[in-house]
Amino acid sequence: MDKSIHSHLYHQVIGRLRGKREKMGITQVQLAELLKVNQTFVSRIETCDRRLDIIELHHICQVLGISFVDFIQEVDKDILRKSEGE
Repeated sequence: MDKSIHSHLYHQVIGRLRGKREKMGITQVQLAELLKVNQTFVSRIETCDRRLDIIELHHICQVLGISFVDFIQEVDKDILRKSEGE
């Protein structure tokens, strides 16, 4: 199992999270303010330069008003769908 920030699966998770943020019309700067971090933190996560841990993912979902469980289930469905299609 590839644990790298460069894995295809990791990029899928981050892409989905970024897509949710963008769909809500929230900028990286605004998300950073909600998280009480600097914008670089958000940027490094979204460009896969920094690995996001599960606690940070939960916190991001929380400040965006996204159900953490629903987010994980959506990612899981994407993974299963893509693995069945391969």
